[in-house]
Amino acid sequence: MFLELSLWFTAAAALTLAAALLVRRIPLRRVAGQLGAALAVMVVLTAIFDNLMIYAGLFDYGQHTLTGVRIGLAPIEDFFYPVCAVLFISGLWWLLSAAPRDQDTRPEPTARSAR
Repeated sequence: MFLELSLWFTAAAALTLAAALLVRRIPLRRVAGQLGAALAVMVVLTAIFDNLMIYAGLFDYGQHTLTGVRIGLAPIEDFFYPVCAVLFISGLWWLLSAAPRDQDTRPEPTARSAR
């Protein structure tokens, strides 16, 4: 159950990112490194802290809603949340931000007339 829901949210986040890249005309290869680094950091942090919280008994999941695949104590479904966050927030940032810095939209200064 959680896997299907996670896949739908991941698809929506990926579509948001794809729309932002298309609207802003940002080549994926230009931002792939930054997105990959953010994904790696978020997944590693999720693995560390989810395992610690589950081990400490702060929360647990009903086994009937999970696939059973785990990384340590953390169910694989938990790792969709940071992936969605990176994809969705990056896409939303680009969609809602002002014009890119490399496209200066200020008018050219006019030359002063010599007297």
